[in-house]
Order: sequence, then structure tokens, then C-alpha cells
Amino acid sequence: MPTVTPSLDAIKRIKRIRGVSCRTRLMGVYLEDRPLETGATSTAAPDCSAQMPPNRPTPLDHPTTAPPDRPIPAVLNEHELPQNLTLITNAIETALRNVFVGSGPKQMSPLKQSPRHKKIEDEEVNLERASEPSIHRDFILNEVRRLFKDEFGITQDVDFVAHQLASLDDVQAYEHEDGPGPDPEQLAFDLSQGYNSPWNSSILESLLREFQACCKDESWPVKKSDNYVRQALRNRYKRLRTTWLRGQPRLTSNGIVETPAEVEERMLEHLKQLGKASQQNTRRHNKYLRRVSTLNGVVKLKTEGGDNDLVVWEWLQRLVRFLGENGMSSEESAVENNFEHVLRVKNMEWRCCIDHELDIVDVERIVDSDIFSPRGAKPVKRIRALDNPMSSRDAVKGLPVDLYDGAWFSRLTQREIDTLAVATHRFPWMKVATL
Repeated sequence: MPTVTPSLDAIKRIKRIRGVSCRTRLMGVYLEDRPLETGATSTAAPDCSAQMPPNRPTPLDHPTTAPPDRPIPAVLNEHELPQNLTLITNAIETALRNVFVGSGPKQMSPLKQSPRHKKIEDEEVNLERASEPSIHRDFILNEVRRLFKDEFGITQDVDFVAHQLASLDDVQAYEHEDGPGPDPEQLAFDLSQGYNSPWNSSILESLLREFQACCKDESWPVKKSDNYVRQALRNRYKRLRTTWLRGQPRLTSNGIVETPAEVEERMLEHLKQLGKASQQNTRRHNKYLRRVSTLNGVVKLKTEGGDNDLVVWEWLQRLVRFLGENGMSSEESAVENNFEHVLRVKNMEWRCCIDHELDIVDVERIVDSDIFSPRGAKPVKRIRALDNPMSSRDAVKGLPVDLYDGAWFSRLTQREIDTLAVATHRFPWMKVATL
């Protein structure tokens, strides 16, 4: 049978009987060996040492022998000549003309980075990110988005689907001959390639110079290195290119190319799913902050009052903090009885059953007006049931084994257990009951 959170009518009756603020009193007993809940059945908690054996020894390196060199033919016939002979000839002519005439291309193609140089650059950017406040990064990302909007005339990402592509002849002339390169007055990406192609790299470098010039002219409060901004521009390009690729016609299951109407319908469905996921993430984030705030307030009041159930509330506080935001369940909006708006809680297969403990925290937020004001929107009824949708998010890594579901954990392979990186310490379990 589905279980729901206590109704508001019952809470109102409690308030009339006990007064405006009703602070829950708890009783808890630590368990020596907590049973891991698996739905209606319980299994013994797995032993950490047994379930986390040491890493498997790596196989011994076997000597390898290099394959014999293939013989190279002494003479090539005309059928074996390279097909791109014309391109090679043009490249040689361009190089000779640059040497003797000096009429080189208008824009030099950016040099490709070596893997070592790129690794050093990434490490520098990561260090810069680690030491900056989030408000600084948000400022830079907003300015990057504004730059792309101004340069390409878009108001949102989906508008980039109509981006006018660069001419293929211009791209090939720039990369293989002596073409002038991208037009600074009308920038156009080659969306068939990534950000590291010579054409696209030239555009991004031009945007980088414009970005840093605006930063200097407008005296921005936040200034970043070229590598930092370059990486932000590349990430922005990758996101827009993904949006553009998604907006291109695809083959249907019948092998027929999509019509413009079918492409539009698919794009709208994708945007709908993105909005739904964003809404669920926002709810989960707010729910975690609300529970942490509730527990912090209760622990503070219990500490000041010297209540004997302080240790139980501190245990609940550690439980929620251990799970973190990603350990909170997501919810889907639904309508019950054709008019009542409810939230169906998604089932998290990997997490141990802590519905009872979390309900105590959620109810305390409603009945204790010293922590949360009764004003504002009323809490929506949350329904838990076995037939609710399953959460598609991966299990949180690095938790103590006690916080994982026993049956789910027992089905994992050794490789999956190693990937999960289970914490070596245990989480002491407590049986909590309200008085």
C-alpha cells in the first residue's frame, strides 16, 4: 500500500492540542549490527572487509616483439600515386610564394597544442578555478554567453540551429592553401568539426581577444587569464555545436530522413525533458537545504535546552549530511483524484530504506514554528509507493556500506564495488522512534 506523509489536517489537530509550536521528542538506540533494508525483507549488513577485498594484482607484463617491417616497393606506378596530389602541389606553391614573394595568408592558423602542453594548461585552469569564488565564475560565464549572443545574434541556445555555416571552399582554402580565413565582420563556424580545427580555433582566438579587450575597456571587477577564458569559450562552442547537431534531420526507423516538422517535434520534446530534469534537480536541491536547515535549527534548540534526545537529532543530522544532495530522492509531479497536486517520490534502488527517518525531519519542519514560519506555500503531499518510477541517477560514491541497500550491494561485481569506492569506516545505525 502507498504511504504518504502525514496530512495537514492531522498536523493542525496536533497544533490545537499542544499549542502553536510542537517540537518532536525522539528516542534512539544504537544497533550493534544494523540490518540493511531491502523492501519488505531485511538481510544482514555485509562485512566491509569481505565486500571490499584488496585490489586485484595487475597481470605480469609479457615481453612483446615488434612486427617485422614491411618491404617498401622501390617504384610506384601511376595507379599508386596519392589522390591528393593537387593539394600537395598547391601547398608547395604556396610555401615557395611565401618565401620568395612574401604574400602570406592574412591570418595565421593557430598551432595545435601538444598533449603535454594541453595538460599543463588544463592544470593551470583547474588551479585557477579551485581558488575562485563561485560568483566570479558565474560572472565570466555570463559574459561569455553575452559575447556569443552579440556576435551570432542568438537569444537562447536553440536559436543556434539556424547558424549560417562557413563555406566549405573557404575552410579548405584557409586550411590547405592561402585563403584569407574567417571574416571578422561576419564570423561563421565550421560546425562539421570541433573547436580545435584551424578555422574554428581562429574564430575562438578572435573572440578571446575581443573578450579581453572588453574586460580592459569596461574595467570589469573580475579578470581571468587567456587560458581560463579560452577554455570557457571552447566549452560554450561545444554546447552550441551539440544543440546544432541535435537540430539536424536524422534517419527515422524506416530509413527516411526526418521532415522539418518531425525535427521540430523532436527538439520540443528534448526541451521538455530538459525542463523536467531541471525542475527535479531544483526540488532535490531545495529539499536537501530545507532538511539541513531544519536539523541545524533543532540541534541548536535542543543544545540550548539540554534535552536528552539531542544525540538522536545529531545522528539524523549526520545521516542527511553523509548522503548529501545527490542522496536525496527526486520527485515527479502528478495529479490525484483529478484535482489534487501531489509529488510521487522516485525509488532509489541503491539507498538503504530511511523513509521513516526522513519523514521525522520533514514533519518537524511543519509542526515546529520556531524553525520555519507557517507563512508561504503549503507543503505538497508526497507519495511513496513501490510502483513509483525508479531514479535514473547513479549511486553516490564513497559512502559507508551501511547506507547502501544490502540486496543491491550483493548483486554488484567486484569491478562495480571498486568503482563505488565504499568508505572504509562504518556508519553506526540507530533505531529512532517518536514519543
